[in-house]
Amino acid sequence: MPLFLSIVSGVLAGLSFPRYGLPLLAWVAYVPLLCSIAKVTGRYTLLKSYAYGFVSGLVTNVILLYWIVVAMHRYGNIGVFASIAALLMLSTLLSMLYTGTFTLLVRLFRDSRLSGEILFVPVTWVLLEYARTYLFSGFPWELLGYSQYRDLPLIQISRFTAVYGLSFLIMLFNTLLYEVIAWWYEVRSIRTARYPFLFAKTVAVLSLMTGIIVYGDVTMNRTNAALKAPGRDLRVALIQGDVDQSQKWDPAFQETTMKDYLSLSLRAYEHSRPELIVWPETATPFFFQSEPRYTDMISSFARAHDTHLLIGSPTYRYTDTGVKYFNSALLISSDGRVQGVYDKRHLVPFGEYLPLKRIFSFMKKLTDSIGAFTPGSGPVMLRFDGIRIGTLICYEIIFPQLSADDARSGANLLVTITDDAWFGDTSAPYQHLSMAVFRAVENDRFVVRAANTGISAVIAPTGRILSATGLFVPAFIDATVRPIDTKTFYTLHGDVFVLLCMAVFCVLVLSMAYKRISRRSL
Repeated sequence: MPLFLSIVSGVLAGLSFPRYGLPLLAWVAYVPLLCSIAKVTGRYTLLKSYAYGFVSGLVTNVILLYWIVVAMHRYGNIGVFASIAALLMLSTLLSMLYTGTFTLLVRLFRDSRLSGEILFVPVTWVLLEYARTYLFSGFPWELLGYSQYRDLPLIQISRFTAVYGLSFLIMLFNTLLYEVIAWWYEVRSIRTARYPFLFAKTVAVLSLMTGIIVYGDVTMNRTNAALKAPGRDLRVALIQGDVDQSQKWDPAFQETTMKDYLSLSLRAYEHSRPELIVWPETATPFFFQSEPRYTDMISSFARAHDTHLLIGSPTYRYTDTGVKYFNSALLISSDGRVQGVYDKRHLVPFGEYLPLKRIFSFMKKLTDSIGAFTPGSGPVMLRFDGIRIGTLICYEIIFPQLSADDARSGANLLVTITDDAWFGDTSAPYQHLSMAVFRAVENDRFVVRAANTGISAVIAPTGRILSATGLFVPAFIDATVRPIDTKTFYTLHGDVFVLLCMAVFCVLVLSMAYKRISRRSL
């Protein structure tokens, strides 16, 4: 039964994320897992608890990350069995490090009466999510809070806590629900010493959730009112070229690719006269400074239409140690000059560089297909006419601290460019978009997202997706956005909420340890 409950928990958690579209499942997904820990008896209770958490996490990660097989096999020239092995290796590693450790800690410090302190479970979960954001380069893909990206009033709390606050709230509710279920099946009576405490917990949690939703409504109304007031607006167009990944890096298709992007840009310009046109990541499938013919086509377009272009392109520079390659975003001014360059700071392991080359030599084909890049330094602002653009390329949008660093450094507009063609028609493009929603709310900024094959989108500071394209269609989006200079609590102070969780975790662990020592002494 505990193993079955762990599997059920993993399935429910996996289905709460995009593209499955069942976010309410997240609020009950971990109740079965907490039940499975409580049912552990006999010898090796800690080992069994760890195993049940591992199984639950493995199921969730396979459901979430199955698209890795598509990316590696179809587009990375890796064999299907090696691709499946890579998926299982990553899912296993994530489950061992995080969900397995989570259940072990909960079991180790749980109170013998029920599930222990109701704060211990969500606090432990948040700390492990934070570790996942940074450990081994970090892989915070679809943390629990992201499942609620469409619940706009609820996610406004991320202006203080980032996505971790939503994860905390979801696990807090799961823990409360488990305690209610466990109490009911154990005693089925309110005439117990525990009932008043459980009732107080229930009132406190529901009051907290109600207060957060009310705060969210008030914040959204205030933000919408501010956006309607007179101010400096920016007309922007996003270009989605829908270039097939199998053709993108073939020199025979370079001219076709350029003509397609310039044609879509012309249509967008004729439609709304945008001041800024954004192309996706590596929209130019060549080194920008090495192809004068195509470079001149882009510069001439900017001059002829008196507009700025922000384009993704690989670049290179000569250094004392040799040539270094970068995944870059270039701002082309209205007079055709390169006005600014941003180099991607946080590269994708196994996609843009190969860590531990001796161990993962079988995956060399994946990085060879696009090259091994060097990380840039940042934040770097791309500026024109009072607009300060914080740029995030592809994978970088999943790291809350990067966009906060940009906003803290003066960015009044966030632009993310990506090439999600690697994912194919899977849930990954939808998952990737869901994380961009939180970057808008956390920093009170518009986020504009240009993707090669979709989903391109414009996201308001409230997290509302104002417009979005479909997948695998050539398209453009035009929108009016407002550069915003105000800074949220999270932008200014960063992960204070996580530090608070760390303090609570330490206090609870010391308190539980003291109680156990006292009991043994008695």
